[in-house]
Amino acid sequence: MPTSLILSPNESLKIGSNGSKVKQLQELLKVLNLYSGSIDGDFGDKTLAAVKQFQQQQGLNPDGVVGTNTQNAFNKAIQKLEAGLYGGSSGKLPLPGVDIIKVFEGFFANAYPDPRTKAKPYTIGWGSTRKKDGSEWSLGETITREAAEELLIYQLENQYLPSLQKIPVWDELNPNQQGALLSFAYNLGANFYGAQNFQSITRVLKNQLWDEIEETLVKYRNPGSDVEEGLRRRRKAEAKLFFTPVIANKPTGV
Repeated sequence: MPTSLILSPNESLKIGSNGSKVKQLQELLKVLNLYSGSIDGDFGDKTLAAVKQFQQQQGLNPDGVVGTNTQNAFNKAIQKLEAGLYGGSSGKLPLPGVDIIKVFEGFFANAYPDPRTKAKPYTIGWGSTRKKDGSEWSLGETITREAAEELLIYQLENQYLPSLQKIPVWDELNPNQQGALLSFAYNLGANFYGAQNFQSITRVLKNQLWDEIEETLVKYRNPGSDVEEGLRRRRKAEAKLFFTPVIANKPTGV
């Protein structure tokens, strides 16, 4: 979903307009809980009513025409809405992804061995297998919840976010969509996009085949293993987050 509306100089959208920018407008109106019609790219009566309602809320002339002033108001409203959905020292970490990671990783104050190998890598906190300096954890080491959260955010920003930002479509995704991919990457590797074993998700992201997101995510669940059901639940949760409008999601992460 686009996070801003960009019109050419002197361009406007009004009753009778159609095309991708009208579709973009309808998506933004839906995010703002002003539009419940179809995202069909046709500027009809429902779109007109939603635009007028938005203009009234913003103190603008409710003429139903989306020109420069209404476009700027839309973008400011979306930016304000999304401001609380990013965090970390960079201000670019999608917090909905941090929340879902915490849910599925769980917090462990004591370092524990890999469930499958019963050996290294030892994990602690919210799924961290390394310290900030890159060294390994040892059995018997402990961590506080506060320190574990700081470590998680640090590692997500420095070891995962840079790779995700290289995905061509990344900047076009909203915080929930980015958060779903952050959780996926934290579980399966930061450099999944374009990797040999990730052709399916790479194809879907590259071609923006959003109707295939859920079925594609669920493929990555280690079928036949003792962790399959847990991974299926995680993939389903990531898909649900991907399709959750940003206005309906309030993260609790840092």
